[in-house]
Amino acid sequence: MNVACLLAFPFTMSKKKPSQDLTERIQSHYHQEDRTLSFSEFLQTFLDSPAMHCRGAAHYIRDTFDFFGSRVIESPTGPVTRFNLFDAEFTKGVGRVAGQEEAQKAIYRLLNNFVREGRVNRLILLHGPNGSAKTSIIHAIFRAMEHYSTLPEGTLYRFRWMFPTEKIARSHIGFGEGKQPPQADSDTYAHLPGEDLDAVLECELKDHPLLLIPIEERQKFFERLRAEGKLPEDHPIPIYLQKGDLCPKCREIHDALLSAYGGDSNKVLRHIQVQRMHFSLRYRRGMASVEPQLHVDAAEAQLTASRGLASLPLAIAHLALFEPRGPLVNANRGMLEYNDLLKRPIDTFKYLLVTCETGEVALERSTLFLDTAFLGSTNEMLLDSFKSYADFASFKGRLELIRVPYLRRVSDEIQIYKDQVPEDSLDRHLAPHTLHLAAFWAVLTRLRRPNASGFEEKLRDPLRELSPVEKAILYDRGETPLRLSASLARELVNIVPELYRTSAPDYEGRIGASAREIRMLLMNAAQRPDRPCVTPLGLFEEIHDMVSDKTVFEFLKQNSEGDYQNHDKILEILESYYLDLLEDEAAEAMGLVTKESYATLFNRYIQHVTHWLKKEKLLDQITGQHVPPDEEFMQGVESIICTQEENAEAFRKNLIGRIGAFVLDSQDREPVNGPPEYSRVFPSIFEKLKEDVVEKRRETIQKNFRALLRFMDGNLSTGESKETRMVQQMKDKLMSRYNYCEHCAKEAMAFLMKKRYQ
Repeated sequence: MNVACLLAFPFTMSKKKPSQDLTERIQSHYHQEDRTLSFSEFLQTFLDSPAMHCRGAAHYIRDTFDFFGSRVIESPTGPVTRFNLFDAEFTKGVGRVAGQEEAQKAIYRLLNNFVREGRVNRLILLHGPNGSAKTSIIHAIFRAMEHYSTLPEGTLYRFRWMFPTEKIARSHIGFGEGKQPPQADSDTYAHLPGEDLDAVLECELKDHPLLLIPIEERQKFFERLRAEGKLPEDHPIPIYLQKGDLCPKCREIHDALLSAYGGDSNKVLRHIQVQRMHFSLRYRRGMASVEPQLHVDAAEAQLTASRGLASLPLAIAHLALFEPRGPLVNANRGMLEYNDLLKRPIDTFKYLLVTCETGEVALERSTLFLDTAFLGSTNEMLLDSFKSYADFASFKGRLELIRVPYLRRVSDEIQIYKDQVPEDSLDRHLAPHTLHLAAFWAVLTRLRRPNASGFEEKLRDPLRELSPVEKAILYDRGETPLRLSASLARELVNIVPELYRTSAPDYEGRIGASAREIRMLLMNAAQRPDRPCVTPLGLFEEIHDMVSDKTVFEFLKQNSEGDYQNHDKILEILESYYLDLLEDEAAEAMGLVTKESYATLFNRYIQHVTHWLKKEKLLDQITGQHVPPDEEFMQGVESIICTQEENAEAFRKNLIGRIGAFVLDSQDREPVNGPPEYSRVFPSIFEKLKEDVVEKRRETIQKNFRALLRFMDGNLSTGESKETRMVQQMKDKLMSRYNYCEHCAKEAMAFLMKKRYQ
């Protein structure tokens, strides 16, 4: 029962006191969501939906993935499936995992395998560098399971033992002569009020109520369900339910009662109360997390005497009951996380070899039957050391390794900082591009120089010449360097999936700055007394301080490969990239360069090329005459967007072919009306057109920048001159469209003037 959810709803207007209204709503919620059933009522509920109540841990987790759904994301590295549970919409984005779709898919595939095999027989070990979201992935699954278990589709049940007072119970199980009140339900003790109970014994393993049915009868029960069509033939029944048994304590109680009742199982089962079970990591219900310093994962202790236990019937009072405890017990029927598994001494988790394979764990006096999914995490250094261990081959047969590298797409990385470093946590204004540049720098530190040897000869030089920024943009947006011809650019885009997924022991994404370090840089930048805003220049200063001491962080100790891993050069490249962004914004704010201006130019060019290829005339909008395509106009545009070695005719044909291919591909996903948005089809061409416009108007732009800085310094008259109106309009656009304030706008423009226009 989630009282917080109830409190989220507004109280209706009524004459009742607020406390009374709240009490009634909580009680109503309790009866709807936290049902308690007798065993016979549970069986009826089970028969209404046997497939839902016949799931093992792996099946339940897989259904959690399926319940929240998935979607296909188009990216330069190819289409990838993203599972929505990692977006954490049910927690309003808290715990969202950015990127890591490959790891998500690998976990889901393994869960499917476990479902088909009928049990979890291997531990899923996520490995990667520190801070790559291994724990975040596991905890996102935890939170999704917690939410799913509160919904009707995620219903699951556990049970406990109920022992009534003398006036309710019959004398032949050891309570003495007592008269049963006529209003008491003689078929079950499940619904007795607390004052009519002497003792309640929990099942610490939260065993499935079906385990109360003997194994032979249980198997016949499943066969009958299949024969009657109530349980589909393709629905796998977990081995836990087929052949599993009660926990040792429950088995002792069950057998003692069965003996006392002369073999009448109905009388035994009336002591059973079936309860709705909600997963909770905080309270260790069906899920638990084991830290490296913990060594004992399961143990047992004898139940101590208490007032309730002293009231147990004689039939079981003589039993030496032992209570299992520990994370393995807490996580039964759900999921167990081993955080930094390989930091523990190897001997302390050797039992996992048997536990993962058989689903059993041996204690000092008994054996526990488990239905648990095991997930763990470790860093690469410990995994490399573990691989040299003599018994690694034995462990590997019970482990499934899933790589979780650092993110290498800027758009994924920036999502981390939007979630974890919101502006209100910084206590000052967050300047435009700051988070973007932080994410960009993080990605640049992780990229490796492309190994061109495995690709075609014509692609080797372009691959070798890729700068870190160009490679990051290629991964993120699929845009190629402007210097490449159209045909080479297209072939480079085609090999991005192969380039991105190239595997090696020293893989790309294993070394670099982690999100933790970036958050530290942003928080430090927010503390700089010389800047009223958190700005890119403050971030650059923090990065400079970090890379100055190469002894602290492992990624700073790597040997450089050209510009790659050369962190002084990377910072210089990042500043240049920032200047490009500023130049674009400032030029658009002036109204001198707009996307619409060169979009109109390119649309006109495509129109002329289309008619030129068809050998048709086109309508001149000014004269109203049909005229041949303007060859001079087409050549003028091509002098900007083509490389010198490209043939004009081949370029034009290729251009129209790419538009057709884009339209056909788009039609497969959603209907397209009219021509496509050419800036999406040819981003590099639009970049060349923009650069050409900026270059031709550089002198005007420089003049306007100077006027803007004078205006912001108060050194430009505030009259109604054309210059004043222009800079006021420019300032207003920077602040309204791009979210600058006066302080960070002035800092950004001064930086641009100093670096580009002086």
